[in-house]
Amino acid sequence: MKDTEVRGAAGSRAQSGVTFPNWQSRWLLGGMARSQPLRPVELPRLLERSLAWYERAILGVDISGITIDRPIFLLGTPRSGTTMLQDILCSHESVAYVNNTMHRFPTAFCTVDHFRRRLALDFETERYLNDSVRISPGSPSDAVGFWADWFGVDPFSLEYRDLQLDDLPASRVERMRETIRKVIWCHGKPYRRFFSKLLAVVQYTHIVRDLFPDAKFIHILRDARLTANSMVKHCRLEIEHQKSYGWAKDATDVFIPYQRFPRLTTYIEQFGLEDFRTTAHLWNDIVAYLDGIKASIPSYHEVRFEDIVAAPRERIAAILEFCELSPARQDNATFWDKVRDVGNVTHTNRYGNFEQIEEICRENMQKHGYLN
Repeated sequence: MKDTEVRGAAGSRAQSGVTFPNWQSRWLLGGMARSQPLRPVELPRLLERSLAWYERAILGVDISGITIDRPIFLLGTPRSGTTMLQDILCSHESVAYVNNTMHRFPTAFCTVDHFRRRLALDFETERYLNDSVRISPGSPSDAVGFWADWFGVDPFSLEYRDLQLDDLPASRVERMRETIRKVIWCHGKPYRRFFSKLLAVVQYTHIVRDLFPDAKFIHILRDARLTANSMVKHCRLEIEHQKSYGWAKDATDVFIPYQRFPRLTTYIEQFGLEDFRTTAHLWNDIVAYLDGIKASIPSYHEVRFEDIVAAPRERIAAILEFCELSPARQDNATFWDKVRDVGNVTHTNRYGNFEQIEEICRENMQKHGYLN
């Protein structure tokens, strides 16, 4: 069947064309293509029970033989290249991950993702941020809802909660492990290594370290001058997008894409929400926290975004070796296409305030080779 395209979808900004592989995809997932919602869908109770029955009786989901072996976690700030690196690593044939469909239907994700694959429902579109990132229902998700549930935090609150491992009930930790094993099951045999971004809970990396002692942690950094500017742009677009779809009832109902570090609310009160000084201070706090904790993490790899762009094949090969993943197969076209696409963008940014950002972040920028 010929591809169907939708141009100029509704939203805060016009998206590039959405390509649906068949009419089922357009009918069932057209709304997802237009809105790319942040909130998971709350299914009617009867439908949820039916999907759960299908999972047990028809799919026969059995995670008893699945172990969470050396999971891979990606650390960093928003707008630092985390999505680029996530997309490459999740294209590797030995990696399992939460995709956008799973994140949208968390209470029945095995069944819903099964039908996504069986009915070939994947479409492709540019992310609503218009940042040259292409997404689909099967592409990797940041899994914000999953991590918020596991850590018992409200993703819509800007307040920092001082959590330690003992603050997580055993039942919640077990739910986390069970969900991760189900995600691995969804990717089929041979069972794969679990991967996830930790942007939503990067402030709790010390807890993830204790939960998964054999985990591999990758920290990607990007120049604070570019990151701080890009984070402000990202925040503005996120808010516009949520308001355009009527999700935000008031200011407290908007998801803000900043990590909840202890002084975030202070920065917002002092400088404003969409201000480069807020995001520059946040970059500084995140980098300082990770620098302070990395010595206590057995397997920790740090890489700069700029170095990946300069030599993508070499840097990605080093990351795979660190993760104890074999080189990607030569016939894995998706993986190699993404590696070749590193650094290619179709949008233009106009950033400034570099001197002020340097003043705020000077010590950490010098430490990581961004300033002499």
